Amino acid sequence: MGHFYRLAFEEAGPHEAGKFLEIVEPHIGLFMDRHEDERMSLDYSLRVMPGAYVSSERLSGVAAVRQKAHVARDGNDDLSLLVPRGRQPIRMHLPDRPHGQDDVVVRAGGPVLLRGNEERFRAWALGSDSQVICVPRAQVAEGVSDLNHLLYGGVPQSAALHLLCSYARTLSSDIGPLDSNMLPQVKKTLTDLFILALGPTRDAAEATKNSARAAKLAWIKADIEANLAHPELSLDWLSGRHGISPRAIRDLFYAAGANFTDHVLTKRLERAHGLLSSPALRHRSITAIAYECGFGDLSWFNHAFRRRYAMTPSDLRASGLADPSA
Repeated sequence: MGHFYRLAFEEAGPHEAGKFLEIVEPHIGLFMDRHEDERMSLDYSLRVMPGAYVSSERLSGVAAVRQKAHVARDGNDDLSLLVPRGRQPIRMHLPDRPHGQDDVVVRAGGPVLLRGNEERFRAWALGSDSQVICVPRAQVAEGVSDLNHLLYGGVPQSAALHLLCSYARTLSSDIGPLDSNMLPQVKKTLTDLFILALGPTRDAAEATKNSARAAKLAWIKADIEANLAHPELSLDWLSGRHGISPRAIRDLFYAAGANFTDHVLTKRLERAHGLLSSPALRHRSITAIAYECGFGDLSWFNHAFRRRYAMTPSDLRASGLADPSA
């Protein structure tokens, strides 16, 4: 398991909608309805784990509809969070809720919608950008302080919700396959973060502490990888971006048996090695590649590279070890 799917259509018709449903329906039954005044398009990514999934969705001209027949057929009563990210609000009609609470408008930056998958719904927006996070209800309900209040009132913004969304966003990107050894821990971390975002009981808060720590470290590592060339990449710079003190970031690495400075250096060297190994980039100078990977001092880059790979960057290029498929 741990399958990843991606579909993108600038102009979607019945055939493309069918492909979308082929991916989605094994996990939750629904159908797509076309908005008559808007061109249908979609950009959809889905990561499926045993009993859980996360998705990233950009939809236009589409209404998603879940009816009684879908609920009866799949029996899915898991919990889902709908988190809008774009400027357009997402409108939901939930006919199983009491009148007055059955029409909901969800906006980016406001409370996010929590619903049970046993609820029927119709969701639409004139161009939506959102993510959906779904976990087993049975693994969440006992750890949350007031689940019913959240189902009707929404889940407020918080640092825990941002951490959950960041972790889910990484999972719903093309990070490669998750092997069977990784999946249980990944799902546990996702479920624990879900509980934290909803407001855990005292016992659940203690039980989920390690998952929060692991997710924070993963979030920071992903940010490091995306900003290796940034001249200000440092503990202080990351502290400002993540709202965590420099000491707390350093402690996250220590708790995982790692060191912040060593991690950044390793990632920069790995990227440089990959770029230098690419035949398609042989026209790029070693100096340019070093700077692109965040090294401001060429002599230090050569020294660190040789210490790690037992050869200089020039040796690597002259050795013929470059991957011809790169």
